Amino acid sequence: MRCLAIDLEVGKRSERIDALAAVDSNGRSLVRTRLDPRGLDRALRELDDFAGPADVILGHNLIHFDLPHLRAAAPDLRLLGRPALDTLMLSPLAFPRNPYHRLIKHYQDGDLVRERRSDPEHDARLALTLFEDERTALGKAGADLLLAWHWLTSRGDDLAAFDALFEALRFSPRPSDPDARDAIGRLLAGKACATRGGAVVSGAGEPGWPLAYVLAWLSVAGGNSVMPPWVRHQFPQAGKLLAELRDHACTAGDCGWCRDVHDARSELRRWFGFDDFRAEPAMPGGGSMQRAIVEQAMAGGHVLGLLPTGSGKSLCYQVPALSRYHKTGALTVVIS
Repeated sequence: MRCLAIDLEVGKRSERIDALAAVDSNGRSLVRTRLDPRGLDRALRELDDFAGPADVILGHNLIHFDLPHLRAAAPDLRLLGRPALDTLMLSPLAFPRNPYHRLIKHYQDGDLVRERRSDPEHDARLALTLFEDERTALGKAGADLLLAWHWLTSRGDDLAAFDALFEALRFSPRPSDPDARDAIGRLLAGKACATRGGAVVSGAGEPGWPLAYVLAWLSVAGGNSVMPPWVRHQFPQAGKLLAELRDHACTAGDCGWCRDVHDARSELRRWFGFDDFRAEPAMPGGGSMQRAIVEQAMAGGHVLGLLPTGSGKSLCYQVPALSRYHKTGALTVVIS
């Protein structure tokens, strides 16, 4: 796969391309800076010619940033018809424990200095390096995960490059709908509500990327994992899917996931090793006040608890907070 990495520098106020660079798989580069309108037109034609041998156009945030700016500046560029791969979109799949891998400009080589902050050639080369790291990491993923990602990320003609990438990684063409849904079902088993998981599997595929990111997060959930804020912003359905699968208890008696992670005593045992909550102070009608508060908070309800000193108030917010982090990676803010 012959790749051409592209990076643009765009004026924040003018929204005009001020500089551009392209680097091919052999390390050859094209760099044009300080572009006025006439120089920009010439530079874009040179870029189009330089892209000639490339099979794939590559970049970091290429699909939602660079390509729209190129399309606005010169909609007749031939390179706009090439398959496109976006290293930003691939990173949460390849590195679910650390999706910011190599994403902060130049932090790897210590070049975060003023004169290098806007260096499109350096960033284009970094995108190529990142892509190689991503390809290596993706190749180590499990068979079901790769199959699901292949199916979910290649729905549409404009995603042909992702199809080609996963086909090369799997040594197999895009999976059929039944095979993909079976794989997604296996990936969700024991990691999400069985009832809601079944519904998600039945409707899986539209849209594809949010569920792909959810599956990546679930593969490392409960540890040092994070779903990047840009994913939640650009693909809000990802956060909604995650909450639907793991943050809402169903009433099915055979759903082991919900019986376990949505049970206050099970979560108390998981995080603190205690078998039960304190009996005192008790609710007016009987039963542990600690448990009542935790159950209400875990269910997402509003609760005001007034307990005397030494009665275990901290546990009342710690258990719901830890449980929610485990289920969805959510942050709980405590004001004390």
